[in-house]
Parts: sequence; structure tokens; C-alpha cells
Amino acid sequence: MIDQDIKKFVLRRLLQKNGELLSATEIKLAIRSAFTSVFTDGDLDSYITQMEDTSLVSFVRDELDQTLVGLTPRGKNMAQRLIKIA
Repeated sequence: MIDQDIKKFVLRRLLQKNGELLSATEIKLAIRSAFTSVFTDGDLDSYITQMEDTSLVSFVRDELDQTLVGLTPRGKNMAQRLIKIA
């Protein structure tokens, strides 16, 4: 169930940024600081990739070859619903 909690956390975090993209590294650091579980980079990459596979987030590469993550319209809709539920 922790994977669903992480995905919800990421959606809320991105929604708070009002359309600003976050680096995958920033997202991983935020997850690590918010959850007491120990995660490998592979675990966290897997969560973020699963979210892209289900069209909740999209990846963009910047000029420094850094992976940036943003909400898709579907992800934004889901994040807004999560906030209303909480």
C-alpha cells in the first residue's frame, strides 16, 4: 500500500508547484524526507515510471540532460480530487 501513498504524495507535491516542473532528484528527496521507509533509487524510479506509464506525469529532459517531471491533465485532475478528499 505504500506505493499508492507515494504516488498520491507525488501528485499532491506537483500540484502545489502550480505547473512548475520538478526534477526527478527533487521528487526522490521529497519522498525520502516524507516517508520513514528506506528506498533505493531504483524503487523511486520505478514509482515515478509507473506514474508516467499510467499518464499521471510526463517526463521532459532539459538542456543539462536532467529529467524533469510534471503533471499531465489526468494527473492534475487526480491530484485535485485527492486534495478534496483529504
